[in-house]
Amino acid sequence: MKKKWVGILSMILGSFLLILSCAPKESPTGEVAPPSGGLVEGPTEETKEKIYGLGEVAIGEGLEITITKAEKASEWINGPKEGREYVVVSFRVKNISGEEQSIGASDFQYVVNDTGSREAYERTTGVQADPDTFGGETILPGETFEGSLVYGMPIEMRDIEMHYLKSYQTALRFAFEK
Repeated sequence: MKKKWVGILSMILGSFLLILSCAPKESPTGEVAPPSGGLVEGPTEETKEKIYGLGEVAIGEGLEITITKAEKASEWINGPKEGREYVVVSFRVKNISGEEQSIGASDFQYVVNDTGSREAYERTTGVQADPDTFGGETILPGETFEGSLVYGMPIEMRDIEMHYLKSYQTALRFAFEK
């Protein structure tokens, strides 16, 4: 009878150790390593709270995202709404994951007011941008994409907070002046 209990306890302990060895482990930098030893790309709490400026590389969700410039548009086909002006925001996105990544124009939104409300890009402005505007892109591992989006922002707004969204949640935050 004693041997039977020792065997059962050994199986329980072995199962527990197996489960622990398969659980993701956190590195000192806050990244999560799966049992295979590779890193799972994803924002840490520190990354979610950090705010990146123009030209700074932000890393999250398997992507390196840099806002390369933000400038007021001087020419367009369809004028902005009253009290607004067009601002062209340019992005560089590099896929640092091991699999194909997709980004869309609606993944980049700016914060409108103190309540945290966000607005997306303007669809039919006729603004010429360099690099060109985009709607959505699929980026292969190791590849880089550059594109611009046009936003109809309030004229009085000087400081811009831009969010990169993943599954409708803020994954990365950027702040800069227009």
